[in-house]
Amino acid sequence: MDSKEQSNKKVLVAMSGGVDSTVAVSLLLERGFSVAGATMKLLPDCEKQVERAANAAKVLGIDFYVFDFEKEFKDTVREYFCRSYAESRTPNPCVVCNKLIKFGLFFDKAMELGFDYVATGHYAVITPDGEDRIWLRKAVCTQKDQSYFLFKLSQDVLKKVIFPLGDIESKEKVREIARSRGVENSEERDSQDICFVPDGDYIGVIEDYYREKGIARRPGNFVDVDGNVIGTHGGMERFTIGQRKGVGMTLGEEPMYVLGKRPEDGAVIMGRDELLHTDTLYVAEPSFPWLRKNEAVPESKAGLTVKTRSGQRTVPASIQYDPVTNMLTAYLEKPVRAAAPGQFAVFYDGDRVFCGGEIKQGPGR
Repeated sequence: MDSKEQSNKKVLVAMSGGVDSTVAVSLLLERGFSVAGATMKLLPDCEKQVERAANAAKVLGIDFYVFDFEKEFKDTVREYFCRSYAESRTPNPCVVCNKLIKFGLFFDKAMELGFDYVATGHYAVITPDGEDRIWLRKAVCTQKDQSYFLFKLSQDVLKKVIFPLGDIESKEKVREIARSRGVENSEERDSQDICFVPDGDYIGVIEDYYREKGIARRPGNFVDVDGNVIGTHGGMERFTIGQRKGVGMTLGEEPMYVLGKRPEDGAVIMGRDELLHTDTLYVAEPSFPWLRKNEAVPESKAGLTVKTRSGQRTVPASIQYDPVTNMLTAYLEKPVRAAAPGQFAVFYDGDRVFCGGEIKQGPGR
């Protein structure tokens, strides 16, 4: 797309007031796009974030919108997060938020307002292949790559999305760009918390949810792999697959780890670390972001790599897809540790996102 074409294209940038989205706006303006910004009200008491984003938009000289999605966010993303823990799954709310909120409600609102594209500060790359297909790829800055969180995006969405930071080699380079343009938040530290889980207190969020829903937190038993009761606990929500710290159990002199959780009776299954490792994954309802409408899902694919957490190194893998159950089975060349039900397995073909989906069976089942 040349500069003349770009000047006729309107882009709405999702702005948080942080350095990434602010630099995204600056880069798009330099490329000649007609740019506006918008922030999403997702949580109570988010006035400070809205103010920061509005101030950044004012400095950049662009129009600014505020979209109130607080109820929708609570009813979808927060609900999914808390319900997953209640059902003994390990959630990833950022994946769901990207699908339903940022590239769902926000995207739809941008299209309704007449924008041609939506842009965000995500670190990922999208490229066409010359056959009316868009590929989602890893970012050039592998340490910041966020393609893992975007695998649920469809072709219809990817054709209307721009990731201006995807080909920048480092976060420090983004900060340099921000400093060179006088961006006030250029030195701001990246947040490590889930936006609605302040200070990492996810138990507090879940307990608030239980009170709202009238759910009683259920105590249960620690059991070994043979089903023998070896202790009691105050609620399985407090434990994650692979956890040792805070459990304080040993088998002789060998420490014991959380292998799994059973929602039917509240049991937390304990065992040796070696039992946490698996070379087979079962993945439900996979999404293939490169597939166009009415294209068939491939029934097998070798030469892939997979990760079950965003920061994890990829492992070589092959997959077999069953169209009857809409499940795929992944065979890994090296075992991965603590692949928990509810987590997402994302598969790559080189640097391209091939598919992803929710893990349905963990080491303790």
